[in-house]
Amino acid sequence: MSVLRDLERQKKALESEIKRLEEKMALYQEELPRLIQRLAEITEVIEHVRQLPRYKRNDTTDSVPQKEEKENESF
Repeated sequence: MSVLRDLERQKKALESEIKRLEEKMALYQEELPRLIQRLAEITEVIEHVRQLPRYKRNDTTDSVPQKEEKENESF
């Protein structure tokens, strides 16, 4: 009988885990469209900013010299 009880406990544990995962999946399904929309908006803004004259140059190093210039000006 203890084997049967152990199996029943395992069954209940698995049912609980499945229910918990289904609830999480439902929440993710609700959240996913919002995140995809936000990603599209940010991508659009990035593309717009890249078209600005200031960022048409090498945008990875553009801001570094500006910081160095400001530091040198303070001395």
